[in-house]
This record gives sequence, structure tokens and C-alpha cells, in this order.
Amino acid sequence: MSTAQTAARRIGQRVALAALGALLGLCVLEVGLQIGALVLWATGRPAPSAWLTGRRRVLCLGDSNTYGLYLADRADAYPQQLERLWNASATRPPIEVLNLGYPGTNSSKLIHDLPRLLETFRPDVVLMMVGSNDFWTAPVPAAEAPTVTRRAVQLIERYSRVYQLSHMLGRAFDHRQLAIDYPVRVDGGSSGTARYGDVEIGLGWRPGRTRGPETYVELEHNVQRLADIVRNYGAEPIFVTYASQAWNYGDANRAMRKAAAAGGLRLIDVAAPFAAQCPAEPCPDWLYKDHHPTARGYGVIAGELVRGLDGG
Repeated sequence: MSTAQTAARRIGQRVALAALGALLGLCVLEVGLQIGALVLWATGRPAPSAWLTGRRRVLCLGDSNTYGLYLADRADAYPQQLERLWNASATRPPIEVLNLGYPGTNSSKLIHDLPRLLETFRPDVVLMMVGSNDFWTAPVPAAEAPTVTRRAVQLIERYSRVYQLSHMLGRAFDHRQLAIDYPVRVDGGSSGTARYGDVEIGLGWRPGRTRGPETYVELEHNVQRLADIVRNYGAEPIFVTYASQAWNYGDANRAMRKAAAAGGLRLIDVAAPFAAQCPAEPCPDWLYKDHHPTARGYGVIAGELVRGLDGG
């Protein structure tokens, strides 16, 4: 064997040993983090899923009632009011709230978009207020089932503490801003875009025939599917009723309540306490004529969410 071959062999052995050492180090770290998580679980203390960033990420999904239709400043919609109210208390761990609501969104569209949204934003908690548009917009086919490779990656993402640690480190240095483009003057805003750094996600709806009561039976199934998808990504799904009980809002609320009760899903019912503020709809201080919340109405929703999340 020549001198060059011997040197190349030694270099290869060193690289292999370094790779093996790194792999063993990751294994040791994984075992240590898993033991730590088990200790926390045994003592009843929650695992600090965002201890590096200091902020749990909350993703708010839904339609115009989440987006903040009619508001002069979308920062007055419930997601940002929730963030401000929650973070105003020094006794609570801070949260970061992202508003991914888009007017016209229905539950099937949300099922279709949810995997990519979860992969992009990696939330700890997902709040979903959806269903009021199901009766007039066209259903959207679900995304293709993940491949075997993708399922394996999802298992690692969900259960590997090393992966979660690397994700939290990445979030600590992630300063991308979320922007929603809602071109209402183009086909009624049926096609929009969410932009997050260099990531673009298509949002929107397609008109469909007006549907009957079967819409809300389907919504019950879609609520469970949404919860399953969120859980498979290691986040907590929480459903939120609409503030209004009128028209299709009341129908969607009943479907969400029924699905939550049947599936053991967490639901924060903002409609009941909202009725105390607005016993006869519409009431201009709290709801617009078409029953979308005003900025003041969104404040009621945000306050109820703070109480619901605090109690959970």
C-alpha cells in the first residue's frame, strides 16, 4: 500500500470515528433529555417546550372572524389582543401569537393547508375557529397522504427531544415576520397569500353550491381530523366557538361543541359569555351588522381565551 493510500485510509478512519462519536453523543443527549422529561412528567410539572426562546408559539387559524375583517387595525383582532393580555402578566410564561386567519376559509381547506402550516410555523398550541363558511364554499380535497419517509420524519419530530431542542434553538434566532395578503378587490379576495420570510402559502376559497344540514355533520368529522393532524405534529389543538350565535355561526358552534364532546377535544366556548355582553344581536358596540366582532368584541373573545388557557 502506498503512502498516499495509507494517509487516505487514516483520514477515512478518523472521519468515521468522528461521525460515530457525534452519533453516540446525540444518542446520549437524547437519552438524557428523555429522562429529564420523564422526571418532569412524574413530578407533575409541564415540560418547558419553549424554555430557550421564553415564548410558547400559538397559531390562530380560521376565517374572517380570526383575520379581523372590517377592523381599522388588524392588531385589534383577537389573536394580538390575546397576546397582549396574556403577556401583560409577569406571572405567566410569555407567548407569541400568529394570526393565520383568512376570510372565506372553510374546514376542508384548513385540513388541506394544515400540514404545511404546522411544518412552517412549528406552533406549541393551535387555536381553531372554523366552520361558518362550510355551507357556501366548495369543499377542498385533502392533501395527499404523507409518504413512509415523511411519516418516519414526523415520528422523530414528535418524539425526539434532540430534534425539539434544535427546533427551539432555531426559533430563538428566527426573526421572520408574518404577512397576509388579502386582495379583496380581486374576485372578492378568493385567493390570498401568507408570507413568512421566503415561504409563501396560498390561502383562499372557491364558491360552491349552498348546502344543507349535512354540512355540519361533515364539520364534526373535520373538527376531529384537524385535531388529529395537530396532535400528530406534537402541538395542542384547541377549538374556539364564534362570538355570534346567529345564522351559520350558531350552526358551526353547535357542530364544534358536539365534536369536542364526542372526541374529548378541548374547546373554549366564547359564545356563552359573549351573550352576556350582547344579549340581542346585533349590538353595535360588540358586533357589526353581519355579526363579525368589533375591536371591542374581539377584546371580549381575547379575555375569555386568556381565562380558558389559564385554567388549562
